[in-house]
Amino acid sequence: MIDAADLVLTMEPWHSEAVLRISPHARGKTYLLGKWLDSTSIPDPYRQSQQAFERAYQLIDAGVQRWKAHF
Repeated sequence: MIDAADLVLTMEPWHSEAVLRISPHARGKTYLLGKWLDSTSIPDPYRQSQQAFERAYQLIDAGVQRWKAHF
């Protein structure tokens, strides 16, 4: 699945590292979703406050908007 993808976006650096361990061929197409937000990591809000979920949503939305501008 990863090898067939043109682009793999991850939320945190360790996600990217895990993808590359699974599929070394994904190098060069695996990036942080927050790449265009100064390479901001997007922390997992699981078991966190509502505020943490809202912040994650804001970062995801901003990251997607920035990526869209590059297509």
